[in-house]
Amino acid sequence: MRTIDDHAVYWRARAEQSGEFCYLALGDSLTQGYGASAPDRGYVGQLVELVAQRTGAPVRVVNRSVCGATVRELVDEQLPQLHELKPDLVTVCIGANDAAATPTEQFRKAFSTVCEALPAGAFVTDIPDFQGGHAGEQARGLAAVCRELVGAHPGLVPVAVEAATTGMAFNEFSDGFAHPDDSGYRRYTSAFWAAIEPTLREQLGGRSSTPTR
Repeated sequence: MRTIDDHAVYWRARAEQSGEFCYLALGDSLTQGYGASAPDRGYVGQLVELVAQRTGAPVRVVNRSVCGATVRELVDEQLPQLHELKPDLVTVCIGANDAAATPTEQFRKAFSTVCEALPAGAFVTDIPDFQGGHAGEQARGLAAVCRELVGAHPGLVPVAVEAATTGMAFNEFSDGFAHPDDSGYRRYTSAFWAAIEPTLREQLGGRSSTPTR
């Protein structure tokens, strides 16, 4: 719990830093970066570095994710943040905590609410690969629901996290194997960046060089 609290404290403090470019991150413990060596070594922190390099502008990141959050909890507790900010970038990674816990139709209804509320251009993932087991079967089914619903909202941009995390090695997980470590989070970052970078390039008109990792 101390580690979870440390992540939440970090992101609250980070949101107070100013920046010309505003990034709003919604999700669960994966968005918090739980399991990484530091909160900013999860995919959100890695994306902040890439966006800053690509835009040449300081990035303000508002990470409203909550460890353990379900899709329904994101609807109730995190989506209202959209009314307080006018973010330049919105990412959503949610649903892992619903696997083996939320009936499919209940999940579909809640995830549909998320899709309907998000602004055009938001980047939305499916659910990471669970590496087998009963929960893995449920996660694959819910991931398919995510892709279906995101596809039904042309303004949203899908992010293929399930494909990116399939076949993760043991050394890409943190202790306990519940979350990625820094290298595992690079899979998430790569999936997001493959979707985000072309959009930024179009917005910037090629004024900045593409960073490499």
